[in-house]
Amino acid sequence: MKAICLSFGVALLTTIFCGKADAGTHDWAADPLKEVQINTVAFRGWIPDTTKPLLGVLVLIPGRHGDGRGMADDLRWQKLATDLDFAILACQFSNGEPYAYQTDAHGEVAKCINTAVEHLSELSGKAELKKAPLAFWGVSAGSNVSSRYCVFFPDRVAAFASSTGTCGPGGETSAKTMEIPMLFAIGGTDKPDWVKCSRENAERGQGKAPWTVALQKTQGHGVGKSMDVIVPFMLATVKQRLGLVAPSQSSSSVFKSELPSIGSHPAASTQKTLKKLSLQSGWLGNPDTYEVAAYAGYKGSKSKAIWLPDEPTALAWQTYLQGQ
Repeated sequence: MKAICLSFGVALLTTIFCGKADAGTHDWAADPLKEVQINTVAFRGWIPDTTKPLLGVLVLIPGRHGDGRGMADDLRWQKLATDLDFAILACQFSNGEPYAYQTDAHGEVAKCINTAVEHLSELSGKAELKKAPLAFWGVSAGSNVSSRYCVFFPDRVAAFASSTGTCGPGGETSAKTMEIPMLFAIGGTDKPDWVKCSRENAERGQGKAPWTVALQKTQGHGVGKSMDVIVPFMLATVKQRLGLVAPSQSSSSVFKSELPSIGSHPAASTQKTLKKLSLQSGWLGNPDTYEVAAYAGYKGSKSKAIWLPDEPTALAWQTYLQGQ
């Protein structure tokens, strides 16, 4: 098993919201997470202004001990959620032990996120959200928390994107976890051990999983311009997983709030499903030259190339890595 590198960095994107919430905004606090010694657990949910049924929830998790609730008020995140017909769940895990919640050994944080989604469903009157698919974004420690959720509930995750996470997808992955589209925006000038750990873990999926590595050589630890590639990646992969565009082979995905044992998966259900993506239907990028092409037309070594879900993401990846 690859080592998991924990984030010692400062919390990022920690806007604290003051004043009256919008009609589509819901705030609440949860009980402390005793096992991982986190005393402050709070959430902000945001519901787009639409009469259409919502298709899922975008879960946003900040850096170590950050208060990420303000991200629910960020117009860029709201635009992405609206384009996907998703709600937003922005999280705060703070005031306590700094590292145990990142490793989440027994899934206490993962279960808490499921409970928070159910609570948002009740508060908003959007019953369809209770068992809906989730798409995750995390920065630094928030990426580690997101990747642990992917271990415990892989069938529920439509996609996962990370900004300078310190361990990539982590060392504990299963065949089901490898089906999740993941993007890892890695800062080349970040702490060397974090870069090494994240790259090694992420590159285990190269040529085998729908995982995208975006190593920006001049980027440090933080969000930087990673959203420029994360937004098109999330748009493409979530829509493909939901079967809204470019449908590919489907997998039987199941959504339950109970915590399965590691290595096991919830029983099959036809209520909610996600599509298994075909690597051959995507694009590929050269990690050295940043040249991109559709899978069939790619001239280099496909096993060493970076997988990309579609042309807009490929072009955004290229521009991000070139630093333009």
